[in-house]
Amino acid sequence: MKPMAYLSVGLVMLALAGFNSQGRNGKEPVPSSGQMAVESGMRANDAIAPLVASSEPALPLPLRVALQAGHWKAAEAPDELSGLRYNGGTSAGGKQEWEVNLKISELTASLLEKAGYEVEILPATVPQRYEADVFVAIHADGNNDSSISGYRVGAPRRDATGRAGEFAEMLAQTYGEATGIRRLPVATRRMRGYYAFRYNRYRHAIHPMTVGVIIETGFLTSDVDRKVIVGDPARSAQGIFEGITRFLGPPIMEASESD
Repeated sequence: MKPMAYLSVGLVMLALAGFNSQGRNGKEPVPSSGQMAVESGMRANDAIAPLVASSEPALPLPLRVALQAGHWKAAEAPDELSGLRYNGGTSAGGKQEWEVNLKISELTASLLEKAGYEVEILPATVPQRYEADVFVAIHADGNNDSSISGYRVGAPRRDATGRAGEFAEMLAQTYGEATGIRRLPVATRRMRGYYAFRYNRYRHAIHPMTVGVIIETGFLTSDVDRKVIVGDPARSAQGIFEGITRFLGPPIMEASESD
């Protein structure tokens, strides 16, 4: 028997099977796709074509940026991070640290979204195994000595991506250029061991292949730094924005309907 004959017989059998299986439950039989193809004289290839998965590639998505506003909603931390509930960060000049961090995060997010990136602002608790193209934890420093001033940027001590150090250096450069705050070149041990980077210990941490850094935007306890991070936070946001975009490059946007 020729191949097309086998195909024709198969379609007829499929049509009968679809009809009979519907008729056994006592309801009005519903014709199967094979039966409809036979009854309408549709070619066999036309009946089978919809079953073949499309080979067209998926559309590209915008790059995703996560901005964590340090200490924001810390009281809602899960049990594994219960210590965060009692760590409200620093305060000075009538401002709590989380307020400063959140404001800078919001301004940075606005710049990134306008540029075409996908952005999410995270609270103190990071979703489990959180994935993004980059993650930036935004904080402000504090010291009993109000003359202490400066910002610093740190990469994780454990970096599976191998790229966090490069990102941290770019961010440190652009932040200094935008704000005029002096740079403190050494990241503290606590910064490099920041809990959100410790995927090997906590469930609520970034995914190992998410490039993450932490920035202490300045000392909230410093009159000099506070003029920027509180008085003119748009400068801080601009510096963070430029560091992110320099590292990631242009966002990969979804193709338009005209493409």
